[in-house]
Amino acid sequence: MVSDQLRVGEAIIDLLSREYGVDTVFGIPGVHNIELYRGLHRSGVRAISPRHEQGAGFMADGWSVVTGKPGVCVLISGPGLTNALTPIAQAYHDSRPMLIIASTTPTNALGKSFGPLHDLPDQSALVRSICAFSETVTDAQELPQLIERAWNVFTSQRPRPVHLAIPMDVLEQMCARFEKVDTEAHRPVPAASEFKRTAELINAATNPIVIAGGGCVDAGAQLAKFAEAIDAPVVLTGNAKGVLSSTHPLCAGNCLVFGRIQRDIEAADLVIVVGTELSDADLYNGGQALQFGGNVIRIDIDEEQLARRTTPTVGLVGDAGETLSSLTAAIHTKTSTAGQDQAKAWREHARAKTGAQFVPWLEAIEQSLPSDVIVALDSTQLAYSAHWWLPATQPRSWLAPYGLGTLGCALPMAIGAAVAAPERPILAIVGDGGWLFTLSEMAVANDLQQRITLLLWDNTGYAQIRESFDDVDAARMGVDISSHDPTAIARGFGWEAIEVTTPPQLKEALDSAFTSNAPRFIRVRL
Repeated sequence: MVSDQLRVGEAIIDLLSREYGVDTVFGIPGVHNIELYRGLHRSGVRAISPRHEQGAGFMADGWSVVTGKPGVCVLISGPGLTNALTPIAQAYHDSRPMLIIASTTPTNALGKSFGPLHDLPDQSALVRSICAFSETVTDAQELPQLIERAWNVFTSQRPRPVHLAIPMDVLEQMCARFEKVDTEAHRPVPAASEFKRTAELINAATNPIVIAGGGCVDAGAQLAKFAEAIDAPVVLTGNAKGVLSSTHPLCAGNCLVFGRIQRDIEAADLVIVVGTELSDADLYNGGQALQFGGNVIRIDIDEEQLARRTTPTVGLVGDAGETLSSLTAAIHTKTSTAGQDQAKAWREHARAKTGAQFVPWLEAIEQSLPSDVIVALDSTQLAYSAHWWLPATQPRSWLAPYGLGTLGCALPMAIGAAVAAPERPILAIVGDGGWLFTLSEMAVANDLQQRITLLLWDNTGYAQIRESFDDVDAARMGVDISSHDPTAIARGFGWEAIEVTTPPQLKEALDSAFTSNAPRFIRVRL
């Protein structure tokens, strides 16, 4: 007979596994979170061990993108949490769900600052600005309510990380098995008057344009039907890549960075903005917001988002898929093809503006990509052009650090994606500078024998930053770094490794790598 008495750490994992479907967590075990790991073992939850807590956060984020479920991190107090702050911030900026459970110092030491191991004066306060909420839990009985509150954030609001700090002594306490606290959560629904006004504006428009963001990630079918009904070209932000297939005639792709396309959007008589911040990371125009000349409709589950960076003619607070579906049923269907023509012109413009030095390499990658590939990108020169050049035919297949512009995230995000979808090929595109941030996670990919192909764009340093120094006539400093012998390093981690110097060689290497069931490393030596 199994006892109903558990340690609190066990009870947390038991509740997450039994009631919330958590089957995978990412983290590094330590003296301070052993009770959580006892719970993982007891519940049969898979624990993926990175080589650094930053890797844990990025893996959880990549896993979340692919599955659509919250990524879960189990961390120790002090450096375990601080090491993970960057991926937590990335998930916050890109509106993705993540549950961070971290131990903290014993209850009698909280806030005392007398030097216990791994002490932080106020762990919750440290993380609060990059979480939907952050709580230090000294009463174990509060945990079921807090976990339910977290899931309501993940499923019915703008998804964001949630952090729970739990003192060591609380984790060790005995308790009865936790029961799920059912709290009904409702997604907001647009007001009827605003909905009617929106339909009127759409029916009156002659050249509508749709800008779709990450809030549409699970609304691809509804987005396609809506765009087809009004014959509107669809511009995707990075976080929406694949939501509308690259093969769809109304898909303009990720082309918001181009000035001509921004001007065309500003000149439209109606722009429908769905589930996006219209952030500088998508516009890349020096922090300047778009200056819309016509009517603007904004649809977002986050009411605060509606008036940021522009004041809409009408703002609808609601789920993207539900709202688009209702609008499609309420508006007049158009039969023109002007939207398709516009989308094609923008796609062609983006390709024509791509740096000539990158085109042969991008073509080689494009020709080799399997239809079910998942692509993870770092902040590196080749990746910047890949955002609009490479295709994506399904959602949740494109991973990149849009909100935070992080270096070093592509490899661990790719590992998280591979844990989520081991049957699918994964391509990670990294630069020789950013790769060094998290190269130790190559050990994890080899341990798991994942289908990851890592393409290293080796331009001998921080080339993009190097060019920025040159653009402002500043003496270069700190940008000419060396990765020494990346191929030898990759082989040292157990990866199959090859060097290429031409696009045809790259295509051949990729074709081979995508048929492999082991991690492959391809160094593009420029």
